[in-house]
Amino acid sequence: MPVSKKEKNMESKDWRRETVPQMLREIVSRFAERPALITDEEETVTFRALHDQICNLALGFHCLGIRKGDHVATLLGTRPTYIVTSYALMTIGAVVVPINFNFQAEEMAFLLDQSDSQYLIMEEQIGNLNYMERLRMIAPEIDRQESSNLKLKRLSQLKRIIVRSYSGRRYPGTLDFNDVMAQARGADFSLLERLCSEVSSEDLAFILYTSGTTAFPKGAMRTQGSSLGIAYYITAAPFRLNEKDLMLVFSPFFHIGGCIYNTLGSHLSGCPILLMKSFDPGQALGLIQKYRVTFLGGFETHFHRLLKHPRFSSTDVSSVTKVRLAAGPHWYDIVRQSGLGREIIAHHYGFTEGTGVVMPAQETDYEIRKNANGKPFPGVELKIAHPETGQRQPVGTAGEICLKGWTLFRGYYKMPQQTHEAMDEEGFFHTGDYGWLDEKGYLYYRGRYKQMVKTGGENVSQREIEILLEGHPDIQAVQVIGLPDEEWGESVTAVVQTLSGRDLSLQQIKEFCHGSLAGFKIPKRVLNIKESEWPVTRVGKIDKESLRQWAMQKTRICGSRSVV
Repeated sequence: MPVSKKEKNMESKDWRRETVPQMLREIVSRFAERPALITDEEETVTFRALHDQICNLALGFHCLGIRKGDHVATLLGTRPTYIVTSYALMTIGAVVVPINFNFQAEEMAFLLDQSDSQYLIMEEQIGNLNYMERLRMIAPEIDRQESSNLKLKRLSQLKRIIVRSYSGRRYPGTLDFNDVMAQARGADFSLLERLCSEVSSEDLAFILYTSGTTAFPKGAMRTQGSSLGIAYYITAAPFRLNEKDLMLVFSPFFHIGGCIYNTLGSHLSGCPILLMKSFDPGQALGLIQKYRVTFLGGFETHFHRLLKHPRFSSTDVSSVTKVRLAAGPHWYDIVRQSGLGREIIAHHYGFTEGTGVVMPAQETDYEIRKNANGKPFPGVELKIAHPETGQRQPVGTAGEICLKGWTLFRGYYKMPQQTHEAMDEEGFFHTGDYGWLDEKGYLYYRGRYKQMVKTGGENVSQREIEILLEGHPDIQAVQVIGLPDEEWGESVTAVVQTLSGRDLSLQQIKEFCHGSLAGFKIPKRVLNIKESEWPVTRVGKIDKESLRQWAMQKTRICGSRSVV
């Protein structure tokens, strides 16, 4: 496929040196009257209209007291509100701290406190989840508070809470989102120019929380320049996106995939976004056919549900010529045979702390495109290390994947020890992931050394679930593992030994976890085990890989599939 003049211009720009307000200004100058956003409610917003909203909200935030470097938590769904809000915050140099909207009240409280967020911008409800109720669980005194003078016992650092209400309801102790935006009326827009000029590519853009093997979420700090650079190299460049494309987006914005790969990756190319509030395969098929979607990305769960939907065979999906896979190698053929991705199907390898690998557009070798995750971005270096000695492994030898370069995060917020432990003396981040490099420099990712379960696109700490289940009155010992699952990629599986000797059912485990864990963390399988059946290492620790093999035999799962 020949490279266009526009693509050459894009390639000549070093997005790592740019800021979000600079990107927005450039894109609106080129594509002002073209669509930037389309919603699943048939609303279309042009780049000019989007930019006007961003500027008004940025000034409104400034009038409210939000300043460069302030941490602002967002609890927002996959709607235009998040995009306008995040762009407005980064325009004035504030730091976006997205909250996983699956979190329970206690998990929300931990993140708000640990991140030192001074402001919270939230929707009253996302789907059937009522967040005002969860907020009251953390801060029951909110209804008696003055919105301009919050004094919350558990969230003492919060200065303001802003609510985007789609019902038009107003809540005591909070500010209305539309009122904040209206504060910009009559404001001096030269002030906004000055605020934008003070923003640097090295300023923080996000603190993105990722689960860790410590069982506590860690906030990965990401800069504006590195976020834009990642967006270009993982989305815009390999898929040759332009203003004639249309990306279907259902990934939540608290993931790096939603807020960086998709949002920044599409918009810096002039490519509009078609937003779905949540993923529904039937609705997605309808939107693909109606709007002629060209770009689709997702995990195994998404493609499984799309292809198995009864209307898939009767839906015209021929417009979807570009597909980004976050799935195992066997999905390459499945997707290609379905008629999706006639121009480009590409794997990648990324994680919150340091995305940096994608399949180059110019690679034509079928076996490589199917089985490899790609090559590192320019300026990014990979090495494969022995998991115990740390020594570099030769080409073709598997080990721990390590990454170094400009795509790396700036560390875990307020967790210097965990940051130090993740890096080696050469400056490589140790991912805990398993894979190898071939003689051409392609990476092959095939699993994780770290004890995580990746289910439906969510990373789940095994230890976090174990800690909770250890509090069950009839559980003597418990281990949590991930088992291959056709729909979810991996299913969270609890292996339990009871005190009574009676088996625990999945329903009993679910009931015990309900209200304490986000839904995606609750086990989807439970296996009962006898004390004599636990596989142990020579030093007496549970051998999780052997346990996983035992569980696969127990559930008659044959073989091991990789999950990317």
